[in-house]
Amino acid sequence: MDFSLLGLWNQMGMVARIVVLILLAMSAYSIAIALERFVTFRRSRERSIGFVGALQPHLAAGGKLAEARALPEKWKDAPLARVIGTGLNEFEQGVADLGPAAADSVELELLMHGVERSMERAKKRELAGLSRGLPVLATISSSAPFVGLFGTVFGIITAFQHMADPSKGGGGGLATVSAGIAEALLTTAVGLAVAIVTVWFYNFFTTKLDQLGGLIDDATGELSDRLMRHGKRGASSAKGGDRAVTA
Repeated sequence: MDFSLLGLWNQMGMVARIVVLILLAMSAYSIAIALERFVTFRRSRERSIGFVGALQPHLAAGGKLAEARALPEKWKDAPLARVIGTGLNEFEQGVADLGPAAADSVELELLMHGVERSMERAKKRELAGLSRGLPVLATISSSAPFVGLFGTVFGIITAFQHMADPSKGGGGGLATVSAGIAEALLTTAVGLAVAIVTVWFYNFFTTKLDQLGGLIDDATGELSDRLMRHGKRGASSAKGGDRAVTA
């Protein structure tokens, strides 16, 4: 009996061949998803970090919110820029809607809660987009061993059929069942190999997704603090102006 890969393939039954082809297709699909996600995650992280560097000077003490609001338009391909842009737009719209009432500390607190919720929603949308394909990797990693096991069962059935069929050398001992056992073990090995590699991919990208989520949380938290201070400075200026007018 030929135990090379080609020899095993030639001796496989139809069901085992179909199982191996399905597993190879699953493997190719998971690799394609992994390559596409790797490029996407790398670009998203690099652009988001670049956006943070461009944004920080505008949010420094006495920073310029007008220039900060214009930045997300220049960094549209950065997930963090879209989240921050949502928060800045919400803050600007809220201040415009409140008018003079924006100087009230209670109204400012309510406005900031709205800004934080809007950024949280934007963050969830961005992370959902970045997680595209990861459920497929999870499905492949969990189902590949069972697909291989399906081929294993048929390989064992083939081995027993050979033992029972005199025309196929039944009763010949181990040599009679070796082809079926080899077929069964090969499908098991392929299924496990596909599952192991795909689990690595899935864990790698979920870690990257968590890291990017942490980066977004840090940036949005800092933005909220800066906007709150900006709003309080505006409120103090408005109160000072009112006292001057009264005097």
